[in-house]
Amino acid sequence: MIRISVIVPFYNSERYLARCIEGLLSQEYPADHYEVVMVDNNSTDRSAAIVKQYSRVKLIAENKRGAYAARNKGIREAQGKIIAFTDADCVPSHAWLTEIESALVDPSVGIVIGSHQLAKDSFLLSLLEDYEGEKNDYIFSSEIKELYYGYARNMIIRKSLFDEVGPFVERARGSDVIFVHRCVDRYSCAAVRYAPQVRVRHLEIENAREYFHKVFIYGRSSQHYRKIVPATPLTTRDRFLIFRRTVQSHSYRWTKSVCLLALLAVGFVYWTLGSISVAWNFKGKTLP
Repeated sequence: MIRISVIVPFYNSERYLARCIEGLLSQEYPADHYEVVMVDNNSTDRSAAIVKQYSRVKLIAENKRGAYAARNKGIREAQGKIIAFTDADCVPSHAWLTEIESALVDPSVGIVIGSHQLAKDSFLLSLLEDYEGEKNDYIFSSEIKELYYGYARNMIIRKSLFDEVGPFVERARGSDVIFVHRCVDRYSCAAVRYAPQVRVRHLEIENAREYFHKVFIYGRSSQHYRKIVPATPLTTRDRFLIFRRTVQSHSYRWTKSVCLLALLAVGFVYWTLGSISVAWNFKGKTLP
């Protein structure tokens, strides 16, 4: 019986795809209890050929451009009652599916947000990982629904929620955040659970520069989805509290604390630049 359907959209992902698939197929979870659905979104490289080498993987295609259109196609094909999303540049931990099932024991939980490790265990990236984990814990343990968000690189949703709320909005970015907000509005913040033990490694982010590039993109994306749902960014006070919790929970010395504070300052600049870049690029135009 298929309990979990893993859906992975991909577009020209040959650099990472084999590692992603091998991570998914080497789960400690029973092989006959889950399926892996890879959705080709118009790749022009060897990605589809790589997927075809794995007989246990179901390969389908979605010609409509966009990762969320591809994810919606995967949802329609999925047999499981639980839909687990990750990206082609991510490798799940060996116990990923087992931890997913444990996180969903409570029937009131409809969405699980997992944690992510960055590509390398470098000094700077480890600081950023620590902060991101504390940020997730801070947000998802609160009752402030405007702060809630999602990220489809490690996000698990009961299939029944798609029947109730509808599929992902097929936009370029931010549809995972929109979906989370619709579910929270329909139920409550308790419908979303952060489970740090549900881990994937994000292979694309190999250094702090690439992390900041992602932060820029997230800042840009937030200006689009905030026109649809009442999402709000963290306040300066929130950021300071999360910083302090990170320092305390990981027993940082002052040198590490200063380094993290500097990284966060740079990240805030990148996020702000991404946010205001929308006004620069789309002024006078209708957003999609």
